[in-house]
Amino acid sequence: MNLYATIAEMKRMTDRELHTLAGQYGIRLTLKEVGKLRPLLDEVTMAWVLTGVPDLFIRKVQSIIGEQRTQELVDRYL
Repeated sequence: MNLYATIAEMKRMTDRELHTLAGQYGIRLTLKEVGKLRPLLDEVTMAWVLTGVPDLFIRKVQSIIGEQRTQELVDRYL
């Protein structure tokens, strides 16, 4: 599945489904955090494969889930 298809599928999921999916990858999120993170899906672009995830985006995630958990995600997935 390509990036756009994956994001489109995630957009169709309920917050509870996204919460479960995140948990399957070891990502601890509350339902409230999932709801706050959801709008950020619209900002994800294929260009990040070449350029990396912008600091501004990472700071947005950090403002929702905190510095420590954001750093854990960056270390694990980026």
